[in-house]
Amino acid sequence: MAKERRGHYRADDLSGHGAAIAGGRWNPRGMRVLYTCSHASTALLEALVHLSGDLPAGGYFMVTLELPDRLYDTAFVPALPPNWADLSSDSTPTRAIGRQWLEAGEPLGMRVPSAICPLDENLLLNPLHPEMTLVRVVSTTPFTLDPRLFGHGAP
Repeated sequence: MAKERRGHYRADDLSGHGAAIAGGRWNPRGMRVLYTCSHASTALLEALVHLSGDLPAGGYFMVTLELPDRLYDTAFVPALPPNWADLSSDSTPTRAIGRQWLEAGEPLGMRVPSAICPLDENLLLNPLHPEMTLVRVVSTTPFTLDPRLFGHGAP
């Protein structure tokens, strides 16, 4: 799920630039990664947990990507370090795994569980990988957040 702001960001941006600016659980600052989710509901949960403050209900898009099955099937699946999803723990071990995967340059993707919903899987993509050209945006659908997520509206 992506938030689009006029002139600042495109929902269909696959550059990984945002992750490079902020860094993430699986990438250090300065390294581009495209974080994706296997399910729309997990994408929503991931967006809600990473965005803070009084969020506007509109201006979001659910972006659907398509890539060849073989790229998903051959994605790197790392051994998870202890406490990898614990917010109180240091993200250095998971960032080191991501750095190693990105620096190795193969394969295009890395599959990891979602920290917010560990039964679902996230697929991280290396936007600098040559096979990234095989990943295409299928749709960018406007998505309005239900105001009940923010304690507004009927119970």
